[in-house]
Amino acid sequence: MKKDINSNGYIFLYATILIVVVAVLLTAAAIWLKPFQDTNKQNEKRINILRAAGIANVNADNAAELYKLHCTDEFLLDENGRPNNNGTLPLFVIDREISVIPMKGKGLWGPISGFIAIDTKGNIVGANFDHESETPGLGGEITTEKFQSQFKGKQIRKNGQIAPIEFDAITGATKTSNGVKEMIDNTLEKYKPFFEQLQPSDAMK
Repeated sequence: MKKDINSNGYIFLYATILIVVVAVLLTAAAIWLKPFQDTNKQNEKRINILRAAGIANVNADNAAELYKLHCTDEFLLDENGRPNNNGTLPLFVIDREISVIPMKGKGLWGPISGFIAIDTKGNIVGANFDHESETPGLGGEITTEKFQSQFKGKQIRKNGQIAPIEFDAITGATKTSNGVKEMIDNTLEKYKPFFEQLQPSDAMK
């Protein structure tokens, strides 16, 4: 008996088979691509950590090698600023003297993030920032060298206490600039117990 390819049943069956095949192909592609995506994500993280710490000429090709060379330790801190495997605050130690900590916040249109590197004297060695959807030429300027370079050399301590960081906001991007400030201040507040314990003469091991 000849099938009626114009019948609703045939169309429904064809559509169902097509959907299943496409779903299988997309799932297979996602599984195959995941290791590459994870590697790229890890590499991007290493690059940002190293650049914040002032390591020059870091790129996707040498990030893993330079990270292995310069990152002398990485661990989690608890709420008291002590290393703890069950802690929630990541800290990366570069060349035994620089603490690099991750930051997450909110800009005008979406999440912003970054890393800030601080030496044993409380000086900011460097910082970098990223965003998902800030406006190019305005809030998007937080990713530029001009904006990020102003943090280098600033002190996180004032009169012996952890203090808010002051910087020049981006003209026309008040909301994003405020988001960066809140992100930095909130991050330093979380890590305050660690930096209060860290004395200028301390050397990280």
